[in-house]
Amino acid sequence: MKTYILMGVLVLKLPLMSADGFTFEAVKTPAGNNSLAPNICSFGDHFVLSWIERKNDDTARLQMASWNGSGFNKKNLVTQSSQMFANWADIPSIVEAPSGDLYAHWLNRISSKTYAYGVRIERSVNRGKSWNSLGWLHNDTSATEHGFVSLIPEDRHVRAFWLDGRMMSKPKGKMMLRTAILDGGKIKDERVLDEDVCTCCPTSAVQLSGGPIVVYRDRSPKEIRDISFVLGNSRKWSKPTTLQTDNWLMPGCPVNGASVATFGNLVAVSRFTIIQNKAQVILRLFKEGQMKSGKEIVLDKDVPIGRCATVCTKDSIYTVWIGFEKNQTVLRLAQASLDGEIKRKITLIPIDGSRSSGMPRAIFSGGYLWVSWTDTNQVRLGRLKTDG
Repeated sequence: MKTYILMGVLVLKLPLMSADGFTFEAVKTPAGNNSLAPNICSFGDHFVLSWIERKNDDTARLQMASWNGSGFNKKNLVTQSSQMFANWADIPSIVEAPSGDLYAHWLNRISSKTYAYGVRIERSVNRGKSWNSLGWLHNDTSATEHGFVSLIPEDRHVRAFWLDGRMMSKPKGKMMLRTAILDGGKIKDERVLDEDVCTCCPTSAVQLSGGPIVVYRDRSPKEIRDISFVLGNSRKWSKPTTLQTDNWLMPGCPVNGASVATFGNLVAVSRFTIIQNKAQVILRLFKEGQMKSGKEIVLDKDVPIGRCATVCTKDSIYTVWIGFEKNQTVLRLAQASLDGEIKRKITLIPIDGSRSSGMPRAIFSGGYLWVSWTDTNQVRLGRLKTDG
């Protein structure tokens, strides 16, 4: 592996190139050894990378660094805690509010029980230089699970979605999907959107012209674990609706959610599912307001691992997921046109097939598709020059 300086950017040229000449470059980040849980979010004209660093004194730190177009600015500490629930699947995030304020979420233990943790919210009014705590996202601090958060801008504030296990402390209690608003220094308007959902699959949400959409893995009384969505506006929320009837019967949580993206009136949702005992990664495209007339595109049916991330641009839909190539676990990429025709499918890079590779995330910025993942206990970031 060789190192190059390209326009001030420290780039590690990966030995793997796609068949059609695309080069996936690994870009050096401020994250050091023993880092995990990377995420990338829009930030002004560029993006911000967040991650967790573990220290020898059992303290975990949530860090962030903003990309300025040619490199990363100095990293800033968002928060630290000896009780942070740092893990491969349920990762922190940062979002920029329409006001310019930044909000971050992370997980902290509520009690000594293994899976008793909640969601903490931090706010920055100076572009991430310093942060103040708003406390718990939810109005419940029972010794149960609260996590898998999606934060999205909405009007003049930020909307949060999360999985909430407060009812699971009771006999036959279920995991719920809940939402609330982050408005300045206040957390308000908490409500339930679905009373029975899969217990630990990531959520994903975006704003549409008519209001937000959140996608998540649902759970039926018969243990069918298909992807559902809920739509909202300033007045009301829709009932949970199944995205596509896969009839995946699963007695436990697969820890494998969906990813939603949008451009104009197009909505794209990628998901991992099992149909007739065959694992698949599927991209579904539909127009806003026409959810039942979507187009299904199978991206991978070669026993993929999943953990999808989808991004829309003015010309294409990009989906990244974990799959296989010649018995090697790899990051895969599919590019589709806005009408659902596959333009290309390529391998980006070999990665660890275990849970240590975490949850890949993707964003489009500056003419590049950026992808984050974890490799050998260190956060990684790569980019691929695209045609938009």
